[in-house]
Amino acid sequence: MQLPTHLPPMRPKFAFDFPIDQDQAIELLVGIMDNDDHPIQGRTAGNHLMLVIPTKDRHFWSPWLNLIAVTNDPDTPQAAPQTHITGRFSPNPSVWTGFMMVYSSLAVLAFLATMFAAAQLIMNNPPWALYFLIPIILIAAAMYWASLIGQKLAHDQMQLLYRVTLQTLAQGSGLDSLSHPDPETETETETPA
Repeated sequence: MQLPTHLPPMRPKFAFDFPIDQDQAIELLVGIMDNDDHPIQGRTAGNHLMLVIPTKDRHFWSPWLNLIAVTNDPDTPQAAPQTHITGRFSPNPSVWTGFMMVYSSLAVLAFLATMFAAAQLIMNNPPWALYFLIPIILIAAAMYWASLIGQKLAHDQMQLLYRVTLQTLAQGSGLDSLSHPDPETETETETPA
C-alpha cells in the first residue's frame, strides 16, 4: 500500500493555455453567464471572473470558481496568441473568511501556548501549557476534514462549473476535444492540442 505524498488541497485549482487572445477568452467566459443552457451566474472585473451556482440551487458548500485570464509572455515567439486560464475553487467567500479566521486564531493560540510552555521550561517548571496544543491541532484537523467533506458534497456542482468553463473555451478556441484532468488535485499547466 502506497501512502499519499501530499494532502488534498482545501481549494483545488487548475490551469490551461488556450490558443486565443485574452479579450476573446474573457468574452467567452462572460458568455457562460448569459447562456440559458447553463445554470451559472457570475461576475467579472477586468480579467477576473467568478462563476457561481444560481441562488436557488446553492447550499452552504456550493463552490465558487474564480478564474483569471492572462496573456502569455508576449516575448515568446508563437504562431497564435495564447491565454493562460487559472481557476481556483473555493466555498462562499464568507465561509472561506470564517475558516481563515478560525485558522488564524488557532495559530495565535498555538504560538501563545508554545511561548508560555517555553517560559515554564526556562523557570524549571513542567511545560503543562503544551497540553493546549492537543485541542488546537484536533480543531485544525477537524476543520480540514470538514473542508474535504464539503468538497465531496459540492462535487457535482464543481464538475459542472469546471466542465462548462473548459468546454466553452475549447469550442471558442476551435478545439474539437480537450483532455483535462479532474480538478480534485492541483494540476500543472496543460496546453490543449
